Amino acid sequence: TTYRPKTGTPAPRDEEDFLFNSPLGRGRPPRAFRSQGTGSGVVISTDGWILTNDHVISGADKVTVKLQDGREFDGTVRRDYRSDLALVKITASALHAARLGDSDKTKIGHWAIAIGSPFRYEGSFSVGVISSLYRKQQISGGGDGPGRLYPSMIQTDAAINPGNSGGPLVNIDGEVIGINTAIESDTGGSVGIGFAIPINMAKFVIEGLKATGHVQWGYLGIEPESITPRLAAAYKVSNGAYVKGDPFPDTPAAKAGIQAGDVIVEVDRKPIKSELDLRSTVSRIAPGKTIEIVLVRAGIEKHVKATIEEAPAMLRNPGGEAPAKATLGLEVAPITPEAAKKTGLDEKAQGVVVKNVDGGSAVFESEISPGDIILKVNGTPTNTIEAFKKATEGVKSGDVVRILFAARRGATTLTREVPIVVD
Repeated sequence: TTYRPKTGTPAPRDEEDFLFNSPLGRGRPPRAFRSQGTGSGVVISTDGWILTNDHVISGADKVTVKLQDGREFDGTVRRDYRSDLALVKITASALHAARLGDSDKTKIGHWAIAIGSPFRYEGSFSVGVISSLYRKQQISGGGDGPGRLYPSMIQTDAAINPGNSGGPLVNIDGEVIGINTAIESDTGGSVGIGFAIPINMAKFVIEGLKATGHVQWGYLGIEPESITPRLAAAYKVSNGAYVKGDPFPDTPAAKAGIQAGDVIVEVDRKPIKSELDLRSTVSRIAPGKTIEIVLVRAGIEKHVKATIEEAPAMLRNPGGEAPAKATLGLEVAPITPEAAKKTGLDEKAQGVVVKNVDGGSAVFESEISPGDIILKVNGTPTNTIEAFKKATEGVKSGDVVRILFAARRGATTLTREVPIVVD
């Protein structure tokens, strides 16, 4: 992964001179140096789909995939913040794809093999066992967001180190059963406690990202807790998920009449044994589907119906970063007669004025700079802010966007169309 910091050490003198002395020099500070990171991934289809962690590619302005045979490809990205999974697509064919296993059949004590590029040592292979299942982990964002909740992780003692993230955890038959994601360590190195996202969860995410670039997570609107043996006796159930408080207002659970103290024992004909069961089951139900929920209230079994909704954006991505979409990195404002005149256009010209160009965006590398006037995006006139937003709202990482703009360079007014490959 390659990153373009918004601030950084000034560029070397020769680059700085080139920027300021070229015909299209924009009189702005030179570009910051790029930084790089390394992670792992696994090819899941012969036509170039690669599965990895979202945190491996999050924030990168360029993703390059290096295969085991040495070939390198530029990749386009589809992300899901909530699951910490992402897909990278490369233009390749006849690749060797890994076999995806069934993580629900994984048992404690089974062999576990972690493959990846720890500390940039490519193709490293470490062996251990499955140490535990269903580990719930809350991992800090470390300044890059509020962190992520992993409701059900596979724990292994196969050595996992920085750079292993996104690589496969496989069973003794070579089937992928998880995606290596995190470690528990005071030193930053492996101490035999590593965690992987189960591949069955990844299969659900893969399906959504491939189909639409977006994962639709089902949402009920309650805060559940597992029933312990002590609570089971009090609530007259053997297992289930206890509703800790009243459902959030105007949610499927609230509309269905679910109350604090209810114990949910079945959802959509699937028995619910724990909080994890409930979260996992509801999250994979398509929004808009009406389901039957069986609950126990004061020792009496009740049946209610709820129509599942899509999880709110803040739950899909607490960091506020769009998981599948990207921005051009342009801040624009309505055109004024003064701005048009300054650019050399007629005072009645229509478009939007570039106020700022994000130093971490693809546009920063182009000819466009503050003060220029954008006339069209992908052939669509951008006469207003609303028109500009509409023309760019569906942009995703990897898309090519054609921008027609007018600019003043020295004594010359020029009109050009430039293709921007969106980060």
